[in-house]
Amino acid sequence: MARISTYDLDESVQATDKLLGSNAGGATKNFKIEDITDFLNTSGSINLNGVVEQFITQNIPLERGKFKLPLGGNGVAFSSITSLKVSTKNLSDVDVSEFYNHLVGQGLKISKVDNLNEFGQFVLISVTKANPSDTFATFSLSFLNGNGNLRNDNFYLFNLDNTGRTDKNFVTPNINFTAGVARTVSHNLSKFPAVTTVDSAGSHIVGEVQHIDNNNFTITFKASFQGKVYVN
Repeated sequence: MARISTYDLDESVQATDKLLGSNAGGATKNFKIEDITDFLNTSGSINLNGVVEQFITQNIPLERGKFKLPLGGNGVAFSSITSLKVSTKNLSDVDVSEFYNHLVGQGLKISKVDNLNEFGQFVLISVTKANPSDTFATFSLSFLNGNGNLRNDNFYLFNLDNTGRTDKNFVTPNINFTAGVARTVSHNLSKFPAVTTVDSAGSHIVGEVQHIDNNNFTITFKASFQGKVYVN
């Protein structure tokens, strides 16, 4: 075999070009550049500022680096997704739970690795495990924008993306509050918000807030008055 330095340079690199090397078993093999690229994109071996997961359609226990719809299924539009089951270990078997927990309350973007035009941008409402020992979690999601569908066996990048996201808020109409009587406020913001109440004279009135879930709370005051509740 001639010295490598004696070979001409290929000045027009193509995906189907081949490199010579050894596989894990020590055998000499040709490797196509496009196959190496696919491996790097899907293995998490390069820094993509996120986690790569493979979408599967079967309603089966999740292996590392896999995610699915809670009841299985394929071809579902990003815009209709409200929940996912996601492995908390990446393709390299590293636990990424802390990364996902960090994204709660923020923007989560799920984009197809080889076609970034197919993506969904969500608010990640919660990441929960039925049992602490589970290696997967249920993601509760609120869709913001996106394009395309989840496709079986394709790889997707999960990363933080608050681009274009504005904080949601809600204001009630005037409410006649009665002392000691809890009033329910349904804000549908998919989060546990800050609550401010202002009476008809413009004064800030403090009440007791009890969150029912991330879309509803009750508020109770010691005095009767008329005012509005500002939720954000």
